[in-house]
Amino acid sequence: MSSSRFQDRVLFTTGGGSGLAAATALQFAREGGRVAVVDLDGERAQAVAAELDGSIAIQADVADEDSVKAAVREAHERLGRIDGAFCAAGHADFGPIAEWSLQRWNRMMSVHAGGTFLVCRELAPIMLAQGSGSIVNVASVAALVAQPNNAPYGAAKGAILAFSRQIALDLAPSVRVNVVAPGRVRSGMTTPLYTQRGGGDYEKGAALAAEFNPQKRVGEPQDIAGPVCFLLSDEARFVTGTVLVPDGGETAI
Repeated sequence: MSSSRFQDRVLFTTGGGSGLAAATALQFAREGGRVAVVDLDGERAQAVAAELDGSIAIQADVADEDSVKAAVREAHERLGRIDGAFCAAGHADFGPIAEWSLQRWNRMMSVHAGGTFLVCRELAPIMLAQGSGSIVNVASVAALVAQPNNAPYGAAKGAILAFSRQIALDLAPSVRVNVVAPGRVRSGMTTPLYTQRGGGDYEKGAALAAEFNPQKRVGEPQDIAGPVCFLLSDEARFVTGTVLVPDGGETAI
């Protein structure tokens, strides 16, 4: 791994205040890049950006069109260019479909699929004008396999997967678009879930979740940051319109 793989490059990442996006921002910056750390929680975004040389924090709601427009515009104006994007903002919400209201469904779709759409739409003209760019969107193994009481989340992540394949064609050849579909990983979104499932004990809950994959462990954010940075880099210059599944082997069984 080159320590200057992302020299002079800029990453725009949503959900950057914690979890997978924060780990990706850290690795991207360590390899020479600068990052626009975007998060609904501005204080979390600022805390992450403060650790990364030349990087900035932006508070934004990915489900709000004007907020996304303003965030992309600010990042572009302050950092001068945007070479990569990691769309990782999201929230966890599960339960039997009979208990879901239309409002709850719409929020799931607007944050995950809608937020991904808005960020990609706003970034596309910038990257096309530059003549290059790499976008990595976050789906989930729930987009590939059925899981109990997880239909709306799986639908939203499936929409991201299908949308990404379509725009990979539309933005080619200068802009690449790929998807990462993580399995069970520790993040700001999943830590409360595993803690709840473990009766207040995160390690117990994580051990229960780990039973679903051959590696018998829950992944760490760094386990996703590596594959994402590969897709963002020139090492993946012939990779577009595809999905990478770092899931500990869960979908293989």
